[in-house]
Amino acid sequence: MSTLLARPRPASVRWSAVLRAAFLATGLLAGSALAAGSPEWLSSTDGPSPIVTSKSGVGSAQATATAKVTSDSIKELCADQAGLGDPAQAKKATDACAKQWKGELGKSYTVKADCTAGRLDPLDGKSYVLDGIWDNTDIGGGRTRWRGPDGVVGRDNASGGLALSQQWEVLCPGRVSAATLSKARSIGGPGGGVGGAASAPAATASVCGGDASCTEVNGFAMSVVEFRATLQGQWKVLTTTVRFRNKLNRPLVLGYVVGSGGATDDRGNRYIVKDGDIRGIGLITSRADDKFVIAPGQTGDARFTLVWGGQGLFGSTFDLDLTVREIAQMGQGQTSLGAEYPLQIVGLVDGARSAGPGVAQAGGAAAAPVAGAGPSTSDAPPDPGTQAQPTPSTPLGIPPTTTAGAARCSPGTSCQDAGSFTVTMTQSAAAASGKTQLARIGLRVQNKTAQPVVLAYKSGTNAAVDEQGNRYSWGRAGTPDASAQGIGMLDGARIDPRFQVGASGTRDFQLMLTRSDAGTRPAGRSFTVDTVLVELKAAPGGQWQKVREVPVHLGAAGPGIVPAVGQTQPPDHVQKAGDLLRGLLGK
Repeated sequence: MSTLLARPRPASVRWSAVLRAAFLATGLLAGSALAAGSPEWLSSTDGPSPIVTSKSGVGSAQATATAKVTSDSIKELCADQAGLGDPAQAKKATDACAKQWKGELGKSYTVKADCTAGRLDPLDGKSYVLDGIWDNTDIGGGRTRWRGPDGVVGRDNASGGLALSQQWEVLCPGRVSAATLSKARSIGGPGGGVGGAASAPAATASVCGGDASCTEVNGFAMSVVEFRATLQGQWKVLTTTVRFRNKLNRPLVLGYVVGSGGATDDRGNRYIVKDGDIRGIGLITSRADDKFVIAPGQTGDARFTLVWGGQGLFGSTFDLDLTVREIAQMGQGQTSLGAEYPLQIVGLVDGARSAGPGVAQAGGAAAAPVAGAGPSTSDAPPDPGTQAQPTPSTPLGIPPTTTAGAARCSPGTSCQDAGSFTVTMTQSAAAASGKTQLARIGLRVQNKTAQPVVLAYKSGTNAAVDEQGNRYSWGRAGTPDASAQGIGMLDGARIDPRFQVGASGTRDFQLMLTRSDAGTRPAGRSFTVDTVLVELKAAPGGQWQKVREVPVHLGAAGPGIVPAVGQTQPPDHVQKAGDLLRGLLGK
């Protein structure tokens, strides 16, 4: 539609067309010519919207639509002029508008799409690649987002992103699949443009490898470590641990934009992020919490809990959207906000996890914040196989991290590499007493540095899910948390630093989690565990300070290692768990 784009238009006409196309694209306005039941049309923000005359291959890799500018197209474009000034002035403006666009009458245009790979050749003659789905923070929530030669096309009226969405919907109706979105990202390149535009920024190498449970931009990738959907009373609860991998050769500081996250299931229900249950990553509200720092080539984990309390049917497939923003550390405790990244992973089901090479499996941790470590002039990826080189003596005393991507957990174990230490599940057992069930989880910390590591358990963060979907927690709100044994606890301003692991040493602790009102349903045999450990450092005056929070996610290592509850002659550790439970209950 290059002829339309080249012709100058009066500001009032242009703005009216932009507004009308945006409203039509969201179904909020329908004119006489374009009303429901009338022939299909293709939304244009730069001229008359042509009426579709033929389509072929709808929903396929070769979807095509031909459309023609009709008299109704021009009437609809100029209709807004009728509301300008007195009737005489309005008629004059309408007639002038119709005369201006009379030359377009009868012209035909063809749009094409590959519905299987997320590519669109719309009215403007350019080429675009599917970039994701818009969130619900503005108009067009839930509709397709597009990336062109100049980057992501905004959904604001002037940019015309929703007109692209409408043209795609004519050619490729229905829900965008995770496979389509994954292919589109591999075509467009993370953070890059489309069609080899010279102005597009150079993209770093992809690490998602086409994995549908992973998404990436130029500087980092985000993958799903595990996604769980469970019921808690009348609440449907989604719990996901996501892993960010830094693809740059400088430290990367990210924060979650409060209020930006959510999930939508395949029945249209909207799940809301519980901001108070976010673990690992700092929040961006009136100020930015810059604790989530990832060293070059390393990873950092964050955990999100989302809830929906509706009374209707809930779905089984979920689209997750989160927005993070880069934070620049300016020194002396000052920060500045950088680029914002809306991220989305679609098609998640209970138990989903990423298999992207070098993403979910990569070891590493968030490095310590370094004063004054703002963005460097180079955003190139680290050289493969090289060591990350943070300052050996940072203000927080964190030792240098290990080789990027190095795996230090034994294959087949339920283990997480947290950089300076690893956490491994060593045992799990279950017991029951009446309607209450108890899960006992043994964890082992191994220090991977040449100096002591001091850790504490963060109060109120212990949780587990068994293979039947039953959820176990640290206890009830308003009661003391006694679910961690053998490790000190961080509870508000109170810090217990008793859990100290010597250089290259190991130390064990246990979690005792309960499930109330379990009824007659038996306890599980294997468990997926989530908790948060806080790394500490000594401060002057015998005080202790937090260095960083480490969300720990340990997937079930395989079949349960204990017999089902109720069997005769249970192993000794199961009997002890049952005795402890009865003691806690006062029976």
